[in-house]
This record gives sequence, C-alpha cells and structure tokens, in this order.
Amino acid sequence: MRKIDLKNIKPGRFIHNLLPAKKISFNKRALRDAGIDVLIHDERWSRLFSYVNKTSSIIKAEELLNSKIEEKTRLRMENNMIRAEKQDRLNKIEGLAARANNDDEEFAESAESARAEISEYEARVKEIDEREPQIEQRDEELDREIRRINLSLLETTVSYLYHYMNKSRTRIEELDIIINDMRETLKERVSERVELDIAVNETYNFLHGLLGAQQIESVDDHFTPG
Repeated sequence: MRKIDLKNIKPGRFIHNLLPAKKISFNKRALRDAGIDVLIHDERWSRLFSYVNKTSSIIKAEELLNSKIEEKTRLRMENNMIRAEKQDRLNKIEGLAARANNDDEEFAESAESARAEISEYEARVKEIDEREPQIEQRDEELDREIRRINLSLLETTVSYLYHYMNKSRTRIEELDIIINDMRETLKERVSERVELDIAVNETYNFLHGLLGAQQIESVDDHFTPG
C-alpha cells in the first residue's frame, strides 16, 4: 500500500490558498477518555499511518516516548532486584546474629567473621534504602513525562493529519476539475474523430461511384503513401 507524503501533494490552482496547519490542545483526560494508555502502543495509532508518512517531529516524539518507557521498565526491574537483594541480606544478617553475638573465646574468630559479614550486608542494605526512594521519585517523574509526551504527540499528530486531509481534499477538488476538463476534451476529440471517419468513408464512396472500381484502384495506388 503506497503511503502519501504531504510534501508530495503537488500545488495547483487552489493549494496556495490553504491555511497553515492549526495547532490543537487537548486536556489531560483526552487519552484516558479514549481508552489509550501509551499512544504508540495502541493499534489504532499504527493504523493512522497506513496511508500517510510520519513527520520527523512525530518520529522524534515516538523515540523520546519509547526511551522514557524503556527507562521506566529498567527502573522497575532494578527496584524488584534490589528489594529481593535487600530481603536476602536481611535474612543473612538474621542468620549470622547468633554467631556474631557469641562471646565464647573458642568461637571468637567465627564471631568476628560473622560481624564482618553483617557489617558488609548492612552497608548494602543501607545503599538499597537510599536507592529505593530515588527510584520511586524517578518513576513518578517518568509517569509525568510520559503523560506529557503522550499528550503532545497526540496534539501534533491530530494537527498534522487534519492538515494532510484538508490539503488532500483541496487537491481532490483540483483533480476533479482537471478530470472534467479532460472528459470534455476527450468528448470533443471523439466527436472530431467520428466526423472525420464519416467524411473520409463517404468521400471515398463518392469517388468510387464516380470513377468506377477499375479506375479507383489505380488512383488508390497513386495516392497511397509509401
């Protein structure tokens, strides 16, 4: 299926009068009311560009939106991993507590080793405790950014497609006029051809009747080109 680039719609007698594309603004509920979570993941979005090429601004917005979604996915994966890791470290700390608190000199070396491990695990738990709110804050920021880019992309796309449709409708009007002109010209040419054909055939018949079959053959040979 051939896609149409707005730049390739040739101007004509009406196109120069077409106003530039108007911008439109939607409220924040527009996507939600339309049942759309992420615009570029919606099948209806893909179908919008079955016949029309995307502009560079639409492609850039898509790429930016994708990058934000990918970052959000990575953050959630990291959050799940560090939560599991934190629980594992806490379990290990709990498991080492008895050894670390053993005051028996016979197990002093083992206790010291356990305390060192606990210290290492506690340091990692502390790092995770510091990282978790950072992830949560960035996740919330990404939600806001995704909503903003989503809405902006919708506005840009709707404005572009309406501009495309208006420009195309104007071109259709031009083509209708051209086609009608061609129809009239074709009708005139057909009429001329029919008239000429009748005139040639009738004239030849008159000559044939005037000169006779034997003489007309000789005349034919004389005047036939080549």
